[in-house]
Amino acid sequence: MARREGKALVWQRTNERLGESIRDAYDTAPLPNPPLELPDFPAIPPRDSESLIRQAAGIFTVDRQGFEIRLVEIIDTILPDYVKRAIDPEEAESRWLEKNADEIAERILVLIARDWLTSALDEHSPDTDRWYLGVSLLTGVALFGSEIARNECYPLIESIAYAVTPSSLPYSNTPGRHQLAWDPDGSVTTLFPPHPSGVMAATAILDTLSLRDISAHNVLPRWLENLSVSSSLSSVLDISNRVFHGLNHANSESAPTYVNAGLQLLPNMPEEAKDILEACSEHSEPQARRRVAESLPRISSEYPSFALTLADRLLKDEDDSVVVLTATFVGSLSRTSSEDFIHRASNILESGNQKAVQRIVESGLRDYLSQDSDDSHALLVKAWINSSELGRSRVANLIVEQFKVNPKAFLQTCSEVQHLDSNSNSELLRYIEMRSLEARSLLN
Repeated sequence: MARREGKALVWQRTNERLGESIRDAYDTAPLPNPPLELPDFPAIPPRDSESLIRQAAGIFTVDRQGFEIRLVEIIDTILPDYVKRAIDPEEAESRWLEKNADEIAERILVLIARDWLTSALDEHSPDTDRWYLGVSLLTGVALFGSEIARNECYPLIESIAYAVTPSSLPYSNTPGRHQLAWDPDGSVTTLFPPHPSGVMAATAILDTLSLRDISAHNVLPRWLENLSVSSSLSSVLDISNRVFHGLNHANSESAPTYVNAGLQLLPNMPEEAKDILEACSEHSEPQARRRVAESLPRISSEYPSFALTLADRLLKDEDDSVVVLTATFVGSLSRTSSEDFIHRASNILESGNQKAVQRIVESGLRDYLSQDSDDSHALLVKAWINSSELGRSRVANLIVEQFKVNPKAFLQTCSEVQHLDSNSNSELLRYIEMRSLEARSLLN
């Protein structure tokens, strides 16, 4: 009996959310027309939201077995182990269903939308009635802005854009090493292009999600990030412009997602992607600027000069963490381009940002000295004078290493430290004496 009570609550919440979602979608924006329809059976759009809700509720009420099958599918996927191991698993499952009724109801709605859209996108016999039911349910659930909608509904927007059933998406049956039948000499399957009417329908759904703050912040950015991976969909759905304009309203959570989208657009739409990344590097949300700083090595692998332009901008940032992350990238330049490294490292060492100075000391100076043991740009001197006590310990190690390979340059370094900062000279001598008596005796 207890188990039936848990199922009954999930049934009730699913029925309620079904009507709420369809009404929400219908009232927010016009529903898109079906991508597929038979000439002899043209689509008839619903007259109003209530007629659509009655139709959906009728199908849901009659299809009790469908509810049971979807519920079992969800239980098999997400039921926690502690529930399965309970002394009375049926009672524990019932309590779990009651506690998570809203989440499970939403997952069932996603599966219902999937099944209805599967019928609507069957190229042999498309069901246009199921189309309006499925697309309104999908849009309504997405407008709610939950994590379930963000993650579970995304494949449906792709299937709409291609006008195929979710199980027939281009990547759903792609051969690969994970399959026993994979043949390394076999031909690569050519992906089919997006469907023009499907693109129009997907565009309408994306436009609808942008009309509400909760979906525009919680669902749309992640979908745009996923769509930016596809060269075919990113162009026809105008993903670059959507990302660029979405940045104007991005918050601390969604801003890094837009940066990811810009990065993924780089190979196929480089100019548009660069505009996005430049806007992200100047965004008011520090999370966006930090994400760009973290991504500088990746950007540099394809567009080195552009990455340097972004780095120069980010080094002037007011957020210390952005500067520190950028300093890590600058440190890596010592291994690839000393010319680009030297003046940027010099500016960081003089900036006073101790964490950034430490990054340059740790990740850049050793490789720089391996190429220029003379330290012709006096980076060791600047590092010593501007480092904290912890940082000076590391710099002293480098100065002693300089002595081992180039005693003359070592003397020049110590002389410049004494000239520029006599107060720290005695400290430098103490550090050198602890590490190398030979190096210390050379300074007498």
